[in-house]
Amino acid sequence: MEIADLHKFIVIAQQQNLQKAAQILDTSPSALSKSLKRLEGSLQVKLFDRVGKSLRLNEHGLMLQPRAVALTNLAEDTKTQLTQGSNAIKCVVAASSILQFKWASVLARQTNSNEHITLIFDTQYESNAVHKLLAGEVDLAIVTGEVVKDLPNDIHLTKLGELTMQIAMGQSHPMRKHKSICSTQLVQYPFAAPDTSPFCGEQRGIGCDGWLAPKVGRNIKWVVNDYAVLGQLVKSGLALAYLPDYIVREWQLCELPECSENLEYTEQVYLLSHESAPSWLNQLLEDLKMG
Repeated sequence: MEIADLHKFIVIAQQQNLQKAAQILDTSPSALSKSLKRLEGSLQVKLFDRVGKSLRLNEHGLMLQPRAVALTNLAEDTKTQLTQGSNAIKCVVAASSILQFKWASVLARQTNSNEHITLIFDTQYESNAVHKLLAGEVDLAIVTGEVVKDLPNDIHLTKLGELTMQIAMGQSHPMRKHKSICSTQLVQYPFAAPDTSPFCGEQRGIGCDGWLAPKVGRNIKWVVNDYAVLGQLVKSGLALAYLPDYIVREWQLCELPECSENLEYTEQVYLLSHESAPSWLNQLLEDLKMG
Protein backbone atom coordinates (compact mmCIF):
# COMPACT_ATOMS: atom_id res chain seq x y z
CA MET A 1 0.00 0.00 0.00
CA GLU A 2 1.72 3.16 -1.26
CA ILE A 3 1.08 6.66 0.05
CA ALA A 4 0.92 7.95 -3.54
CA ASP A 5 -1.85 5.46 -4.33
CA LEU A 6 -3.76 6.53 -1.21
CA HIS A 7 -3.54 10.17 -2.28
CA LYS A 8 -4.92 9.28 -5.71
CA PHE A 9 -7.66 7.21 -4.09
CA ILE A 10 -8.75 10.26 -2.06
CA VAL A 11 -9.09 12.36 -5.21
CA ILE A 12 -10.93 9.61 -7.10
CA ALA A 13 -13.33 9.23 -4.17
CA GLN A 14 -14.04 12.95 -4.17
CA GLN A 15 -14.54 13.24 -7.93
CA GLN A 16 -16.26 9.86 -8.42
CA ASN A 17 -14.85 9.84 -11.94
CA LEU A 18 -11.44 8.75 -13.25
CA GLN A 19 -11.38 11.37 -16.03
CA LYS A 20 -12.06 14.28 -13.65
CA ALA A 21 -9.61 12.93 -11.06
CA ALA A 22 -6.94 12.55 -13.74
CA GLN A 23 -7.35 16.20 -14.76
CA ILE A 24 -6.87 17.33 -11.15
CA LEU A 25 -3.82 15.10 -10.66
CA ASP A 26 -2.39 15.95 -14.08
CA THR A 27 -2.17 12.33 -15.14
CA SER A 28 -4.08 9.92 -17.37
CA PRO A 29 -7.19 7.89 -16.48
CA SER A 30 -5.32 4.70 -17.35
CA ALA A 31 -2.53 5.58 -14.91
CA LEU A 32 -5.14 6.24 -12.21
CA SER A 33 -6.87 2.96 -12.99
CA LYS A 34 -3.56 1.12 -12.53
CA SER A 35 -2.97 2.95 -9.24
CA LEU A 36 -6.45 1.99 -8.01
CA LYS A 37 -5.99 -1.66 -9.03
CA ARG A 38 -2.61 -1.69 -7.26
CA LEU A 39 -4.21 -0.32 -4.08
CA GLU A 40 -7.14 -2.75 -4.24
CA GLY A 41 -4.69 -5.59 -4.88
CA SER A 42 -2.62 -4.70 -1.83
CA LEU A 43 -5.77 -4.55 0.33
CA GLN A 44 -7.42 -7.52 -1.41
CA VAL A 45 -10.79 -5.74 -1.57
CA LYS A 46 -12.70 -3.67 -4.10
CA LEU A 47 -13.12 -0.04 -3.04
CA PHE A 48 -15.67 1.25 -5.57
CA ASP A 49 -18.86 0.16 -7.28
CA ARG A 50 -19.37 1.29 -10.87
CA VAL A 51 -22.61 3.19 -11.56
CA GLY A 52 -22.63 4.04 -15.25
CA LYS A 53 -19.51 6.15 -15.83
CA SER A 54 -19.28 7.08 -12.15
CA LEU A 55 -17.48 5.39 -9.29
CA ARG A 56 -19.20 5.10 -5.90
CA LEU A 57 -17.38 4.16 -2.71
CA ASN A 58 -18.55 0.81 -1.38
CA GLU A 59 -18.39 -0.18 2.29
CA HIS A 60 -14.66 -0.93 2.04
CA GLY A 61 -13.97 2.39 0.32
CA LEU A 62 -15.99 4.30 2.91
CA MET A 63 -13.97 2.59 5.64
CA LEU A 64 -10.67 3.41 3.94
CA GLN A 65 -11.40 7.07 3.12
CA PRO A 66 -10.80 8.64 6.58
CA ARG A 67 -7.84 6.31 7.17
CA ALA A 68 -6.33 7.32 3.82
CA VAL A 69 -6.61 10.98 4.80
CA ALA A 70 -4.97 10.23 8.15
CA LEU A 71 -2.13 8.26 6.56
CA THR A 72 -1.40 10.86 3.88
CA ASN A 73 -1.45 13.59 6.54
CA LEU A 74 0.99 11.57 8.65
CA ALA A 75 3.28 11.08 5.66
CA GLU A 76 3.20 14.79 4.83
CA ASP A 77 3.81 15.70 8.48
CA THR A 78 6.79 13.35 8.64
CA LYS A 79 8.24 14.87 5.49
CA THR A 80 7.72 18.37 6.87
CA GLN A 81 9.39 17.48 10.17
CA LEU A 82 12.42 15.95 8.44
CA THR A 83 12.87 18.84 6.02
CA GLN A 84 11.73 21.69 8.28
CA GLY A 85 13.23 24.98 7.22
CA SER A 86 13.66 24.00 3.59
CA ASN A 87 10.04 23.49 2.47
CA ALA A 88 7.09 25.84 2.71
CA ILE A 89 3.83 24.57 4.16
CA LYS A 90 0.63 25.25 2.23
CA CYS A 91 -2.47 25.38 4.43
CA VAL A 92 -5.70 25.31 2.41
CA VAL A 93 -8.77 26.75 4.13
CA ALA A 94 -12.25 26.27 2.66
CA ALA A 95 -14.95 28.76 3.64
CA SER A 96 -17.75 30.86 2.19
CA SER A 97 -16.97 34.49 1.34
CA ILE A 98 -19.19 35.81 4.13
CA LEU A 99 -17.21 33.84 6.74
CA GLN A 100 -13.84 34.64 5.16
CA PHE A 101 -14.76 38.32 5.50
CA LYS A 102 -13.84 38.14 9.19
CA TRP A 103 -11.94 34.94 9.89
CA ALA A 104 -9.48 35.03 7.02
CA SER A 105 -7.69 37.89 8.78
CA VAL A 106 -7.87 36.02 12.12
CA LEU A 107 -6.03 33.05 10.61
CA ALA A 108 -3.65 35.31 8.70
CA ARG A 109 -2.60 37.12 11.88
CA GLN A 110 -2.06 33.80 13.64
CA THR A 111 0.25 32.51 10.89
CA ASN A 112 1.94 35.81 10.07
CA SER A 113 4.96 35.09 12.28
CA ASN A 114 5.54 31.65 10.72
CA GLU A 115 7.40 32.19 7.46
CA HIS A 116 6.93 28.54 6.45
CA ILE A 117 3.10 28.62 6.34
CA THR A 118 1.26 29.97 3.32
CA LEU A 119 -2.51 30.23 3.67
CA ILE A 120 -4.61 29.44 0.61
CA PHE A 121 -8.29 30.39 0.89
CA ASP A 122 -10.63 28.23 -1.16
CA THR A 123 -14.02 29.94 -1.49
CA GLN A 124 -16.64 27.25 -0.95
CA TYR A 125 -20.12 27.14 0.54
CA GLU A 126 -20.34 25.20 3.79
CA SER A 127 -21.41 21.80 2.45
CA ASN A 128 -18.65 21.84 -0.18
CA ALA A 129 -16.13 23.02 2.41
CA VAL A 130 -16.97 20.06 4.65
CA HIS A 131 -16.94 17.67 1.68
CA LYS A 132 -13.49 18.85 0.65
CA LEU A 133 -12.21 18.48 4.21
CA LEU A 134 -13.53 14.92 4.49
CA ALA A 135 -11.93 14.08 1.15
CA GLY A 136 -8.57 15.44 2.30
CA GLU A 137 -8.53 18.21 -0.33
CA VAL A 138 -8.27 21.03 2.22
CA ASP A 139 -6.68 21.28 5.66
CA LEU A 140 -9.33 23.41 7.36
CA ALA A 141 -12.96 24.41 6.89
CA ILE A 142 -14.78 27.35 8.48
CA VAL A 143 -18.49 26.71 9.11
CA THR A 144 -21.39 27.80 11.29
CA GLY A 145 -22.89 25.74 14.08
CA GLU A 146 -25.71 24.45 11.88
CA VAL A 147 -23.22 22.31 9.96
CA VAL A 148 -21.43 20.55 12.82
CA LYS A 149 -24.32 18.42 14.05
CA ASP A 150 -23.72 15.38 11.83
CA LEU A 151 -19.95 15.35 11.37
CA PRO A 152 -17.90 12.14 11.69
CA ASN A 153 -16.15 11.47 14.98
CA ASP A 154 -12.70 12.01 13.48
CA ILE A 155 -13.39 15.69 12.75
CA HIS A 156 -12.05 18.12 15.34
CA LEU A 157 -13.90 21.35 16.17
CA THR A 158 -12.15 24.55 17.23
CA LYS A 159 -14.47 27.40 18.15
CA LEU A 160 -13.47 30.57 16.33
CA GLY A 161 -16.13 32.87 17.75
CA GLU A 162 -19.65 33.88 16.84
CA LEU A 163 -21.56 36.15 14.53
CA THR A 164 -24.76 38.04 15.23
CA MET A 165 -27.15 38.71 12.38
CA GLN A 166 -28.80 42.14 12.64
CA ILE A 167 -30.66 44.71 10.58
CA ALA A 168 -28.32 47.39 9.25
CA MET A 169 -28.84 50.72 7.54
CA GLY A 170 -26.76 53.52 6.08
CA GLN A 171 -25.91 56.79 7.82
CA SER A 172 -28.50 58.68 5.71
CA HIS A 173 -31.36 56.21 6.10
CA PRO A 174 -34.61 57.90 7.27
CA MET A 175 -35.04 55.38 10.09
CA ARG A 176 -32.03 56.87 11.86
CA LYS A 177 -34.19 59.69 13.20
CA HIS A 178 -36.22 57.20 15.25
CA LYS A 179 -35.14 56.30 18.78
CA SER A 180 -37.32 53.20 18.75
CA ILE A 181 -39.61 51.40 16.32
CA CYS A 182 -42.11 48.57 16.30
CA SER A 183 -41.67 45.63 13.97
CA THR A 184 -44.69 46.58 11.88
CA GLN A 185 -42.91 49.78 10.83
CA LEU A 186 -40.22 47.78 9.06
CA VAL A 187 -42.50 47.03 6.13
CA GLN A 188 -42.47 50.75 5.27
CA TYR A 189 -38.78 50.58 4.36
CA PRO A 190 -37.37 48.47 1.51
CA PHE A 191 -34.85 45.70 2.10
CA ALA A 192 -32.11 44.27 -0.07
CA ALA A 193 -31.71 40.51 0.38
CA PRO A 194 -30.24 37.49 -1.45
CA ASP A 195 -32.26 34.54 -2.70
CA THR A 196 -29.22 32.27 -2.37
CA SER A 197 -27.88 31.59 1.11
CA PRO A 198 -24.46 33.21 1.62
CA PHE A 199 -23.57 30.36 3.99
CA CYS A 200 -24.74 27.11 2.40
CA GLY A 201 -25.14 28.35 -1.19
CA GLU A 202 -28.61 26.86 -1.61
CA GLN A 203 -31.21 28.86 -3.51
CA ARG A 204 -33.85 29.04 -0.80
CA GLY A 205 -35.59 32.22 -1.88
CA ILE A 206 -36.28 35.32 0.15
CA GLY A 207 -35.30 34.94 3.78
CA CYS A 208 -32.22 32.79 3.17
CA ASP A 209 -30.03 35.60 4.55
CA GLY A 210 -30.77 34.16 7.99
CA TRP A 211 -34.02 35.97 8.72
CA LEU A 212 -35.68 34.04 11.57
CA ALA A 213 -38.74 36.22 12.10
CA PRO A 214 -41.21 35.05 9.42
CA LYS A 215 -44.13 36.80 11.16
CA VAL A 216 -42.38 40.16 10.82
CA GLY A 217 -42.98 41.58 7.38
CA ARG A 218 -40.17 42.79 5.11
CA ASN A 219 -40.53 44.70 1.89
CA ILE A 220 -37.88 43.06 -0.32
CA LYS A 221 -37.36 45.54 -3.14
CA TRP A 222 -33.93 44.38 -4.33
CA VAL A 223 -32.78 40.76 -4.66
CA VAL A 224 -28.97 40.82 -4.61
CA ASN A 225 -26.61 37.88 -4.16
CA ASP A 226 -23.42 39.93 -4.53
CA TYR A 227 -22.74 41.35 -1.07
CA ALA A 228 -20.53 44.12 -2.45
CA VAL A 229 -23.54 45.41 -4.40
CA LEU A 230 -25.87 44.80 -1.46
CA GLY A 231 -23.51 46.80 0.76
CA GLN A 232 -23.60 49.75 -1.61
CA LEU A 233 -27.40 49.79 -1.53
CA VAL A 234 -27.30 49.90 2.26
CA LYS A 235 -24.53 52.51 2.46
CA SER A 236 -26.45 54.77 0.08
CA GLY A 237 -29.37 54.90 2.52
CA LEU A 238 -31.74 53.19 0.08
CA ALA A 239 -31.98 49.74 1.61
CA LEU A 240 -32.05 47.90 4.88
CA ALA A 241 -30.29 44.53 5.03
CA TYR A 242 -29.80 41.63 7.42
CA LEU A 243 -26.05 41.31 7.93
CA PRO A 244 -23.44 39.83 10.29
CA ASP A 245 -22.34 42.26 12.99
CA TYR A 246 -18.73 42.32 11.79
CA ILE A 247 -19.83 43.49 8.32
CA VAL A 248 -21.97 46.19 9.92
CA ARG A 249 -18.90 47.45 11.81
CA GLU A 250 -16.50 47.16 8.87
CA TRP A 251 -18.80 49.05 6.49
CA GLN A 252 -19.56 51.64 9.21
CA LEU A 253 -23.28 51.01 9.00
CA CYS A 254 -25.85 51.71 11.70
CA GLU A 255 -27.84 49.21 13.71
CA LEU A 256 -31.61 49.21 13.89
CA PRO A 257 -33.06 51.51 16.60
CA GLU A 258 -34.49 49.83 19.66
CA CYS A 259 -37.24 47.50 18.50
CA SER A 260 -40.26 45.97 20.21
CA GLU A 261 -39.08 42.53 19.03
CA ASN A 262 -35.62 41.00 19.14
CA LEU A 263 -34.75 40.50 15.47
CA GLU A 264 -31.15 39.45 16.04
CA TYR A 265 -29.78 35.96 16.32
CA THR A 266 -26.33 34.64 17.15
CA GLU A 267 -24.54 31.79 15.38
CA GLN A 268 -21.39 29.98 16.53
CA VAL A 269 -18.51 29.69 14.07
CA TYR A 270 -16.10 26.74 14.05
CA LEU A 271 -12.86 25.72 12.40
CA LEU A 272 -12.91 22.06 11.33
CA SER A 273 -9.88 19.83 10.97
CA HIS A 274 -9.04 16.13 11.02
CA GLU A 275 -8.13 14.53 14.35
CA SER A 276 -5.14 13.12 12.48
CA ALA A 277 -3.96 16.58 11.38
CA PRO A 278 -0.17 17.09 11.10
CA SER A 279 1.67 18.57 14.07
CA TRP A 280 2.12 22.03 12.50
CA LEU A 281 -1.65 22.27 12.04
CA ASN A 282 -2.35 21.11 15.58
CA GLN A 283 0.04 23.80 16.81
CA LEU A 284 -1.85 26.40 14.78
CA LEU A 285 -5.11 25.28 16.38
CA GLU A 286 -3.56 25.52 19.86
CA ASP A 287 -2.29 29.02 19.09
CA LEU A 288 -5.79 30.04 17.99
CA LYS A 289 -7.23 28.82 21.29
CA MET A 290 -4.62 30.76 23.23
CA GLY A 291 -5.22 33.86 21.08
